[in-house]
Amino acid sequence: MPQLIEIYRLSQSLFYICSMTELNIIWFRRDLRVHDHAALASACAAGGQIVPLFIFEPNYWQRADTSERQFEFAVESLADLDRALRQRGSQLCLRSGVVTEVLSRLHAQHGIASLHFHSLGNTPAEAEQDRQVRTWALKVGIPLREHTGIQHSISPHSDWDTAWRRHMRKPRIAAPAALPPLSIPSEGWPIASDFGLESDGCPDRQTGGRTNAILQLRWFLSGGGRNAGKANLSITACEATASRLSAHLTVGSVSEREVWQAAMKAQAALVTDGDETFATALHRFTEKLAKRSRRVQASARVSLTDTSLLPVDIHNREEASLADPRLSAWTNGKTGFPLLDASMRCLQATGHLESSLRSLLLSFATCHLWLGPVRPAQVLAQLCTDFAPAMYYVSASQVIGLSKAAPPYIPNPVRQSLSRDPDGAFIRKWIPEIAELPDQYLHAPWEAPKSALSAHGIILGQSYPMPLVDHVAAAREAKRRLSPDGASRPLPFHSIARKPLGIRRSTIGRNMTAKRSGHSPIQLSFDLQSQA
Repeated sequence: MPQLIEIYRLSQSLFYICSMTELNIIWFRRDLRVHDHAALASACAAGGQIVPLFIFEPNYWQRADTSERQFEFAVESLADLDRALRQRGSQLCLRSGVVTEVLSRLHAQHGIASLHFHSLGNTPAEAEQDRQVRTWALKVGIPLREHTGIQHSISPHSDWDTAWRRHMRKPRIAAPAALPPLSIPSEGWPIASDFGLESDGCPDRQTGGRTNAILQLRWFLSGGGRNAGKANLSITACEATASRLSAHLTVGSVSEREVWQAAMKAQAALVTDGDETFATALHRFTEKLAKRSRRVQASARVSLTDTSLLPVDIHNREEASLADPRLSAWTNGKTGFPLLDASMRCLQATGHLESSLRSLLLSFATCHLWLGPVRPAQVLAQLCTDFAPAMYYVSASQVIGLSKAAPPYIPNPVRQSLSRDPDGAFIRKWIPEIAELPDQYLHAPWEAPKSALSAHGIILGQSYPMPLVDHVAAAREAKRRLSPDGASRPLPFHSIARKPLGIRRSTIGRNMTAKRSGHSPIQLSFDLQSQA
């Protein structure tokens, strides 16, 4: 009898081994497409059973800088990828959990013949995950086909621009015409609340997916981007001509190479037709695309912490709690500075804001308000649909002066308002409570006479906040504290404002300047809680 039992167990084991399908896994990450996809091509070349796998990682979506709007955009992009796979005979295989644990279970249940993926490795968490996957695969004896991507294949000491353009000129990888049916079951689609993500109310968020990315690219190249990158454009003009491709590039529903080649083709046609204006705009666009890729590579060489993805603040600024009234006023667009508040409200509602205005917001929080950089950076990251950790935090570090080698960016919010929104169209759109103010007072309502305010039913401190700080005094003090030697320096206003009709520029901001003592930005005396 014991012999029979042993024979039975052996037969069961042999049956299990023979029933294993030996899967070739294509692990999708920030590359949610079937076109121009090196890892998918190598999985197809391996033959056999191909499993298009995507893993929802709770550790990522439970971070302090992720949000529902980012999750929903990613899910929409995944749904479009799933449709593309189904058109070719397959479908996405969804899993949730820690990547190595998910892979281990798949290997135990079905057997994995090979694993194909694009590495990331641009943040400490991404680099550690790539290392863990390599270690796991080596331990269990599974061949890896890891595709590093352009940002990791070019040495920072080489002629980066030449190498990048050489890669961009290579033929795109064709999408597979057909794929074998998915041979293992997929889990259901999760929802944002499964990962503790709360509804963040973004009514005008752009929709994810390759279909929408291609439509957006076609719009941009067929005329929408005619004025892209042109100097001295107002905010509304910049918004009207923006490519709006950053979120799609972040999740990889289109590749950089696809976008670059399409733009270069359109640019060549425009040169032939004699449309130098539009051709120049597309040239600026492709240069910006290269800068984006270079910044992603640079992020891998920056010493980022695992917790905040920001270097340690050497200036010992005050770490704000979520209940801090200064942080609350800034987050809710109630600082009393119209351009800042309009920018924040726009970002809240749309998930999109041009980079210079994001820098303005972050600079104000960390320099004028002297808040520790971690919390404001996380709040701003949550609001950006196109949030890409590596690129975002490298830019943030440059803005808020975390290095003694780089001077901090401390723009004057009033001068920026006069320069970027001279007709007040952007401010009036997002701050209707002061929309009726005459142009000469719109950028600095605290300088308006009481008669002008009352004529439009405006009571500063009630219908619209008083300024949160004396911005001139706060900037001067922040500059002193952030400079390497601690000495006072002229404020680094980075643009010369144009003078709108009727505004006496010489008086803007002066009414808020006074003699100050001590070493902290002085707050105006009013109840911040009333702004909640």
